[in-house]
Amino acid sequence: MASCRHQKELILLQHITTTISYNLNLDEVLHEIVHLVSKTMRADSCLIYLTQEHSLILKASKIPHPKMINKVAMQFGEGITGWVAQQREITVISKQAYQDKRFKIVPHLDEDRFEAFISVPIIFQNNVVGVINVQNRKKRIYTPKELKLIQTIAAQVGGAISNAKLLSETVNLKQALAARKIIEKAKGLLMKQQHLSEESAYNLIRKKAMNSKKTRQEVAEAILLAFN
Repeated sequence: MASCRHQKELILLQHITTTISYNLNLDEVLHEIVHLVSKTMRADSCLIYLTQEHSLILKASKIPHPKMINKVAMQFGEGITGWVAQQREITVISKQAYQDKRFKIVPHLDEDRFEAFISVPIIFQNNVVGVINVQNRKKRIYTPKELKLIQTIAAQVGGAISNAKLLSETVNLKQALAARKIIEKAKGLLMKQQHLSEESAYNLIRKKAMNSKKTRQEVAEAILLAFN
């Protein structure tokens, strides 16, 4: 029995190493982790929060919450998730998790419908990079084996998340700088062609973006194309 459990843990670690650790796409990494945790823990729900300064932002979930991704934020110490991040300790609740004094209801996540709850911190290089939440609709006593597995997963994926997150932030920064250059160029062109002040030119781009429901970069690119 112990040999079989050890073999499963080795397979789990191999899967993390081969399919997650070398992936630098943050969304794909998080998707793989959610799938792995849900399957391993037989979870009805799995949520992953990532740290952003002193906040925890919902970044992925098993049950689709497209409107909630990147919109739900917890401060360190807030709710069970925030408590786990702050204390760097796993929390295990077998039933009536919604009655725990740390529990915080988040509208539209329906977490108060789940009985059992596990929340485990993701730590990499002594920094909390996120939290994994596992939930089950019915009360459930999690076995020591299951708790060890979720902690093993959390320990192993920290590096993959950090690397993918760093690359994502670098790409976003480059894209933001590129967009700013395009907007500045379009703004200068408007100032020259329509004799506008810098503020008026920028406000014109911003207004066109709002009215057309496009990004300022898209509006700026259209302006540059129109004058060329």
